[in-house]
Amino acid sequence: MNEERSLARLKPLFFGRLSRVLAGASALLAVPFVGFEGLEVIGAVALVGLGLSFLIGGLMANPGCEITALPNLFLRLDKRVHCL
Repeated sequence: MNEERSLARLKPLFFGRLSRVLAGASALLAVPFVGFEGLEVIGAVALVGLGLSFLIGGLMANPGCEITALPNLFLRLDKRVHCL
């Protein structure tokens, strides 16, 4: 348990952060180009959510999985969750 907590405190490297930001921006930019007809509403919402989580995870240097980036915005530092 202590080893997991110490790994969760490591900051992602610049390349990892940059690739997350680029992936998030491209996912958000893909929605208008593909359109809601091609994605349907649920697909567009999922793509926007994925794009936001990648973008926020890269900008905040959230360690671990991008899925935890959005909930970690609303949690205190000692209560944040990380998937390693």
